[in-house]
Amino acid sequence: MRMGVLLTPGFLEAEAALVMEAARLLGWERFTIARGRTALEGSAGAVWTPRYTFAARPELEVLVIPGGPNMRKLGRDPAHQDWLNEIWGGLRAVFAGANGVLFLLEAGHLSGRVAAHFIAEEALAGTTLERTEEPYRWQGKTCTTQGYVFLTQAVLDWAGFTGEARAHLGLGG
Repeated sequence: MRMGVLLTPGFLEAEAALVMEAARLLGWERFTIARGRTALEGSAGAVWTPRYTFAARPELEVLVIPGGPNMRKLGRDPAHQDWLNEIWGGLRAVFAGANGVLFLLEAGHLSGRVAAHFIAEEALAGTTLERTEEPYRWQGKTCTTQGYVFLTQAVLDWAGFTGEARAHLGLGG
């Protein structure tokens, strides 16, 4: 399985790091991807340099969108929209972190009831999305989550992997 983790300015490092570790335990090829090759500072201050850019990247089967600030703005950005539309058909699964639903909404790939972190409640007001209390929720190949450990749990559940990986990540068995 080949998984890309989208990095955006101020991305939630906890989500990105935990899901990358889960993918390692699953034996998946995993990498970070961003619009450009410039290093990006996450919400907690760590600086990550994406391995690939939108233009120069391998094919993806799984896309993870960690939460972060400006997700609605990034979802409306033509470069992000074009890239997402280009890869969408080849994706087997798309996982959205804490407020990643806002990115998918603006990019035109999500509507209806979604799982999202409670901090996204205000941003969801006035949109076509309705936040549920579920830790994660599927719509076709898109899985919206409350983020953080729920994002990683959703990936592990989708992969059918439990037990050792869950215990290693502190998520229970």
